[in-house]
Amino acid sequence: MSGRFEIRVSGRLSDRARAAFADMAVVEVPAETVLSGWSDDADEVHGILDRIQELGLELVSLRQVREPGDA
Repeated sequence: MSGRFEIRVSGRLSDRARAAFADMAVVEVPAETVLSGWSDDADEVHGILDRIQELGLELVSLRQVREPGDA
């Protein structure tokens, strides 16, 4: 997975959890937190998913976000 992606986790992140994702945009929406950023490869995304698990967060969804003009 390379490109822009969005990960949704349940609830709001603590300051400690937010710090674990300092290189990503973090936006709170009702009942969830949206983490978004860029990835160069699948290993990087797997590392982010590992951090989510280590912090005990509940993964809601992971999706690659297509940019306008992407085929």
